[in-house]
Amino acid sequence: MKENKGKKVAICWSGGKDSCLALYRVIKENYEVICLLSMVSEKDARNHAHGIQLEILKLQAYALGLPLILVDSAGEYELSLKRSLSHLKEKFGVEAIVFGSLYSKEDRKWNEQVAYKSGIEPLFPVWISQTDSSKLLNDFISQGFHSVVCRASTKYFDQTWAGRTLDWSFYDEIHQTDSCVMGELGEYHTFVLDGPIFHKKVEITKSDVVFNSGLWSLDIQTCHLLDKT
Repeated sequence: MKENKGKKVAICWSGGKDSCLALYRVIKENYEVICLLSMVSEKDARNHAHGIQLEILKLQAYALGLPLILVDSAGEYELSLKRSLSHLKEKFGVEAIVFGSLYSKEDRKWNEQVAYKSGIEPLFPVWISQTDSSKLLNDFISQGFHSVVCRASTKYFDQTWAGRTLDWSFYDEIHQTDSCVMGELGEYHTFVLDGPIFHKKVEITKSDVVFNSGLWSLDIQTCHLLDKT
């Protein structure tokens, strides 16, 4: 849309499908994406959202061709995020922060409050009704994104789900579980490797499935980038 052209935004970045689809949509709507913003633990060298190693997250951002800003929460998650958003507004003229929230009203309310307190606008380009979850997963796969499950709750899944590709087989089988098909309530999380907005492909070269705190996790240890043909 023409009215969005040049409007500067940052993306609240997990590395997963929801934030990636949100990024894709704001690019198509002519927003100017200044950076990806990810909340992390520098002590653990991983991001909070999905436990991805920071070096792997940086490689993903490079594949997308976008700057990545890592924000160490150091036990003060909300305060750290507000400070970062205020800084982005003052230094780079960022006008809005893009969130990958789907239909959790509680999640959206918290994100809105943090954004407004920081003096910028919250945007929710993938906000849907709960009944539209299947359509959104269909859209994600149909657009040509390649993603893997990096966390799967033991409440819904066994260890074979960790590392699975989000393809049409996944689409069919997730509908046979009690999980939200998009994992909106934390049933599963993903890491995106490729898609229409990627300049290079991310290929996982070494990983292990580990169990921790009720989750089967794909611990991605090393990756490399491949040229796209």
